[in-house]
Amino acid sequence: MSLFKANKIYLDSETVSEQLRSGRQAKNLKLKDVAKKLNISEKYLDFLEKGEYGSLPHGVYGKNFLREYALFLGLDYNRLAKNYETEAGVYESKKQKEIFSRKVIKERYLWAMPKILRNIIIFLVIAVCFVYLGYRVNKIVSPPLLIIDLPSADITVSQTSLLVSGRTEAEANLTINGESVLSDKNGNFSKLINLKDGVNLINITASKKYSRNNTIIRQVLVND
Repeated sequence: MSLFKANKIYLDSETVSEQLRSGRQAKNLKLKDVAKKLNISEKYLDFLEKGEYGSLPHGVYGKNFLREYALFLGLDYNRLAKNYETEAGVYESKKQKEIFSRKVIKERYLWAMPKILRNIIIFLVIAVCFVYLGYRVNKIVSPPLLIIDLPSADITVSQTSLLVSGRTEAEANLTINGESVLSDKNGNFSKLINLKDGVNLINITASKKYSRNNTIIRQVLVND
């Protein structure tokens, strides 16, 4: 009776890595022993058996490792090479998709943060603009400063003339009893006015182009 050695039949459904691992195990070989005989790093043979093709050196080295390993195990290298190229292509495609997915997520995150900061900055700028606009509008419509030094309120005098003096804003228009009065660059003014016997009302009014008027009335009694 003739003896024969049974060889493992590799199914098409087996991947290249599975065929390599099965071929080595069928020969009862350890990976480190194969690495020494082929003078190939054990980690590269391990990558081939695990299907981690992306961890192999780039270029023809990975395929050369496969060739040496397949021939050593007595496997059909040409068929393995074709399957290897297909599987490696699928691996690279999957890897690129994962990288692209991580990149998209990262970009979305990076875009989300600047968007929040941008909205906060825009809100602050708008708020500052409104505050400044409100300040300017209030400055425009508010009545100008008007301080009367002379005369004091409700006084009695015996002379028929009286000095009216005080200060206002430099750009304000000033009138005393309807007559325009000039002020200096600091807003100081003074004017000598005539009085009549009895009660005299002195109206001092300061105004600006779009502002409300600021009027102070002094009552002066002329008593002979």
